[in-house]
Amino acid sequence: MAKKKICICHLVYSFDVGGLERIIVNCINNLKSDNFCHVIVSLTKIGDFYSEIDIPIECFSLNKKEGNDIAVYFKLYKLLNKLHPDVIHTYNLGTIEYQWVAWLARVPQRIHAEHGRDSYDPNGTVKKYRWLRRLSSHVIHHMVAVSADLHQWLIDEVGVPQNKVSLIINGVDTQHYVKSTSDTQHHLPFCHNKCVFGHVARLHQIKNQPFLLEAFRDACEKNRDFAQDSVLLIVGDGPDKTQLEGFVRGDYWLKERVFFTGSQTEVIDYYKEFDVFLMSSFAEGIPMTLIESMSMSIPHLVTKVGGIGEVIIDNETGLAVASGDHDGYVNGLIKLYSSQQLRETMGQKARQQIERNFSQRDMVAAYQALYLERQAQ
Repeated sequence: MAKKKICICHLVYSFDVGGLERIIVNCINNLKSDNFCHVIVSLTKIGDFYSEIDIPIECFSLNKKEGNDIAVYFKLYKLLNKLHPDVIHTYNLGTIEYQWVAWLARVPQRIHAEHGRDSYDPNGTVKKYRWLRRLSSHVIHHMVAVSADLHQWLIDEVGVPQNKVSLIINGVDTQHYVKSTSDTQHHLPFCHNKCVFGHVARLHQIKNQPFLLEAFRDACEKNRDFAQDSVLLIVGDGPDKTQLEGFVRGDYWLKERVFFTGSQTEVIDYYKEFDVFLMSSFAEGIPMTLIESMSMSIPHLVTKVGGIGEVIIDNETGLAVASGDHDGYVNGLIKLYSSQQLRETMGQKARQQIERNFSQRDMVAAYQALYLERQAQ
């Protein structure tokens, strides 16, 4: 008689291209299919990114309206009673309240993961959101944090009991994200013979892309060689795209040097173009784009917020400045542009850091152990 598989329902606010979605896809693809089956439920929409999943899987969209949509609670309750999952796994603040629906539907095991904070609460200090997490923790069996920063915050600030919280650090497939000798040449026409600074992210307030553009503009104005030889490649889509494109079109220094690619599923093709990876976020967990680029031996210039300080080694794997340190960021751009040898040395150390500490194999094993442990209780 075949052993019954553990059915995991992954509940997300939206399932589109992004770091969180990449983690879910990688876990589904690498968890032992003999032991697990999966369902993805999105409160809003399901994008094309589900096609990255290698095994047959059901996906459901509840088509949540903007703001409070009471009907979604009933839709989810009905769906859970139909699916009878063994585990519900919710992600980030936008889904945590639906753990109460899972509790009412008697889902046997309820897990919640915090992958990072949002623009409306970048430091996790808003009391009503802390209370929502603390109250919901009463019906959640276990919570996961992807960075030590988030892990300690859940315990010390939110007030979740320590024995209810695990630290599972995001990991990357270092065999996939690896730079080959053929990747040393730029292939996009506007990147030829240039130092390519690259940014991969959702175009959203929390990522603070206006700061990035202003710093790149001021680096061009400050150093004419930088202006002559550098371009900025922005990969991603989001609610701020139109505003950012308008800012670039209206600026003398940026309009010929900044290129938007839109949303991309094969981001690795763009990492191959990058000489330096850039981030300027207000808040982060463990950003997948950062560890993917570091695995590709690309040095970085980042704002040192959230879990980023747990990933990088400042002045070894790349450079880091405090959030909002405009002058420090401008100087960092020029410093990395000015020395190919520095970029290459930092890129090698970035790769070594990811190989040592951010293994996808370890991440998947930790989630598998958590699901099996919860199932046994």
